Amino acid sequence: MARWIAAVAAVAMVASGTAAAAERRNLVIASGEVAGYYYPAAGALCRVLNKDKPRGYTCVVEPSSGSAANVAALRSGEADLAIVQSRAALMALQGGEGFAKDGALPDLRALMSLHAEATVAMVRPDAGIDQVATLKGKKANLGKPGSFQRGMADAALGAAGLSEGDFGAVVELDLGEQAQELCEGNIDIAFYSGVHPMPELAAAIEQCGAQPIALGGRGLDAAVRQNPWLAKTVIKGNTYDGIRDDLTVIGMRALLVGTTRLPADEVADLLRALHANFPALARLHPVFRGVTKADGAREGITIPLHDGAQKFYGETGLLK
Repeated sequence: MARWIAAVAAVAMVASGTAAAAERRNLVIASGEVAGYYYPAAGALCRVLNKDKPRGYTCVVEPSSGSAANVAALRSGEADLAIVQSRAALMALQGGEGFAKDGALPDLRALMSLHAEATVAMVRPDAGIDQVATLKGKKANLGKPGSFQRGMADAALGAAGLSEGDFGAVVELDLGEQAQELCEGNIDIAFYSGVHPMPELAAAIEQCGAQPIALGGRGLDAAVRQNPWLAKTVIKGNTYDGIRDDLTVIGMRALLVGTTRLPADEVADLLRALHANFPALARLHPVFRGVTKADGAREGITIPLHDGAQKFYGETGLLK
């Protein structure tokens, strides 16, 4: 079992004069940077769990630098649960890419799929882009090599049957630089990847009326089949001013994960408490708005479900 942080609490003396001590255990969730999304998302999970205190646990949030650090905390036993991107979870399970040095973590298991991190392609209104075919020869920003933004831009292009070579020019701007460069005409298309609504994307709409262009179609379904860490995501209409229609785009999910060291019955109890108070998650943090119980059981889960999650979702019919 993951390391539990124990604290001894004094109890009242009984008539015989003997004393007893009770152990209070903390359930540690490794999250992300305090100014990011994972830290407050984990905070919302903890607030819900601390309402019912399943198994008497007190849930606490541990900030971190992100998915890789969270996997390391699970591996060492410093955390019991963690929020990890779906692709990072798969790589950690297999010991691929950035996890090759420490090796595979075959005991990694998913408890629940959380919010989506989606990619939207935005074009300048006067760029003459109204369909995928008209992207060829244009100027694009795909983001810094090795960044999340770049990886998701490449995935979105692949779903549309395009690649970097189809553009007339490609630049490598940071996310915060895109709106100005797009609106000044220095680039024709920019990719916004993250948790929506994104202030950077809203800025492009406000500054020059930038509009989304649909990428994928049937190719999006094929991309999801070929890359299990990808997921189709719907950004609801009116999430952004001037975009009334729903946008079906490519993305990945943030997952709540743990290891097989957590007993199945305990995991089932944790999920039972979360589902009993599910609407509270959306009230506590906007990233959970639109996330359904069915999403949590199925969407973007790239690694095996924990036996306790399998048991709970089976009992509730969410795996059908």
